[in-house]
Amino acid sequence: MLRILLSKDWIACRDEILNRIASDVANELPGRILMVPELISHDTERRLCKVAGDTVSRFAEVLSFPRLASRVADMAGNSAVQCLDNGGRIVTMAAATRQLHSRLKVYASVETKPEFLTGMIDAVDEFKRCCISSADLMKAAEETEGSLAQKLQELALILESYDALCAQSKRDPRDQATAMLEQMEAGSFAQEHTFYIDGFPDFTRQHLAILLHLIQVSPKVVVSLNCDVPDSNAMAFEKAGATAAELIRCAKKLGI
Repeated sequence: MLRILLSKDWIACRDEILNRIASDVANELPGRILMVPELISHDTERRLCKVAGDTVSRFAEVLSFPRLASRVADMAGNSAVQCLDNGGRIVTMAAATRQLHSRLKVYASVETKPEFLTGMIDAVDEFKRCCISSADLMKAAEETEGSLAQKLQELALILESYDALCAQSKRDPRDQATAMLEQMEAGSFAQEHTFYIDGFPDFTRQHLAILLHLIQVSPKVVVSLNCDVPDSNAMAFEKAGATAAELIRCAKKLGI
């Protein structure tokens, strides 16, 4: 089930969510999870304790998406999986491009340069946030002509090689959300928890995919957004308004 709360006052949004969780805690309803951005998680925990009382930890917890991934992995028995740090990602990308040395043309002259490797890591971040795979890039290359097609093809090869190396050692940190979704789909974590989501103006495609899973299987998902109406034309609420409209469209498509 999905419920969307909209308000032009972000403090009213936050307080409404906290009060709803406090009501659940007062009724001793377990399995409540409040999802917020990492930067405000500590402050939100403090506010929730103030509103819901000393027993709140027995029934509710505040998580960011990375912390939720850890919780789901713990329940799935995969908590030992380690992720690459920034240096490890650069080294892995260098190894990936080195393997493709004989197949690269457009990027042949820069494949070992630090600036190129750093740029490729930035590209990997964007691809994974948007759920773009090496197969998607290769398909785009086939539908394009000229130098752009060659660039897309080589990007696809590099991403494929990079992912293969990560699969043999440590996971890329941007794959945590995708792994979490797979673990959720295979288990019962979402079914056993009620989710409140606050403080996000929008979501990456990875996080949106997780939300769509939650609204299909969780008993209740409440999303709070700081805007006046879905698809708002007001500049201050444009991003959150677009998010509200997208969630509504997805829910309708799923029959929710």
